[in-house]
Amino acid sequence: MARPTVARINLDALIYNVEAIRRVIGNRKICAAVKADAYGHGAPIVCHALAMAGVHMLAVAMTEEAIDLREAGIDKPIILLTTVPTEDIRLTLDYGIIACVTDEGFARELSSQALKRGTVALAHVNVDTGMHRVGLDWERAALNILRMSRLGGLRITGLFSHFACSDADDLGFSREQVRRFRSVLWQLRRAGMRLPFVHMANSNGVLRLPEAHFDGVRPGLVLYGLYPREDVRSVVHLKPVLSMRTRISQRRSVREGEKIGYGHTFTTWRESVIGTLPVGYHDGFIRQFSNAGEVLVRGRRAPVVGRVCMDQTLVDITDVPGARTGDEVVIYGEQGGERISVEEMARRVDGISHELTCAVGRRVRREFVLNGAVVVETPLRSVVQGAALSRILGTSAASPHEKLRRTPRKRGAA
Repeated sequence: MARPTVARINLDALIYNVEAIRRVIGNRKICAAVKADAYGHGAPIVCHALAMAGVHMLAVAMTEEAIDLREAGIDKPIILLTTVPTEDIRLTLDYGIIACVTDEGFARELSSQALKRGTVALAHVNVDTGMHRVGLDWERAALNILRMSRLGGLRITGLFSHFACSDADDLGFSREQVRRFRSVLWQLRRAGMRLPFVHMANSNGVLRLPEAHFDGVRPGLVLYGLYPREDVRSVVHLKPVLSMRTRISQRRSVREGEKIGYGHTFTTWRESVIGTLPVGYHDGFIRQFSNAGEVLVRGRRAPVVGRVCMDQTLVDITDVPGARTGDEVVIYGEQGGERISVEEMARRVDGISHELTCAVGRRVRREFVLNGAVVVETPLRSVVQGAALSRILGTSAASPHEKLRRTPRKRGAA
């Protein structure tokens, strides 16, 4: 029997959010940030839905992430958002991935390998306007880019930058970054160089900095229905894409004054009813929720008591009349008119929403909903293909889920 801890990914909500973003940005392109397994939502299937919604491009952080998408049948343009080892250049050319150029040395190697193949490598240049993480320094970027544009076998098709403080109350430095970025563009245009796709706005940039929309935007968090700040809710209406649930696996009565859980960090202050949940920090219900988190049981909030374990968590269900083993428990989502959001739980532990969605573990089953129905469910097991297992283990035994894993491929989605 399948473990009852499940994350539901609402693709209808995802498509709705794409349209909501379009209403904000007008007739501009959307480059969807799908790195980190689409922020924990399951990148291959999410990207198929984003393609249906008509996004222009997909953005990842690693060559392996891009390859997973290609092997899952994604043919949209895919851009790397940061530098990768030069050894990966062969793979970017093999899989038609748009490289990220952050220095001239990498550009020269990219050019050299493309020329040897008799092909042209596509690249976007990352300009450092104040993050000081990766990228060409904005004050010298234009000269660097003009030199790189003369390299054979290399076509620079885009320019982008990252905001450092777009979530701050004061947007002064973000506007300074926009000014610096515009200065690079002005120098390039004065030299006669025009780029097809200039992008800078992340989710906060989409909602708070219209001057940063340029040719298109690069949203992440808002695609998944999560607000980067409470005060932007009035700008756009979004629908959460991820919800998560489990069930009570055991119910027990505990006397007043008993210490429970690892380290005995909680002491019952009354006769209590304690429910055990089959979810823990390996599933993304992080340890910081110990004695701090809440879940929904029968439409009522039940506090986490004691330390969150790797596989299990204890909650106090004393104030939930009739709660029993087998009852559904909502971790993120709605139940009985009550709601616990990812954003709320992130605030409780002084975290960020995408930290929580990215934490949802691979052993948590995903149900993907489209047109109101579950259309794909990832299996509760490794997503290694049966054929690969046969080669490794020397067996031809097929998993009962083999067909599901093959159509569509879901590497990186489980």
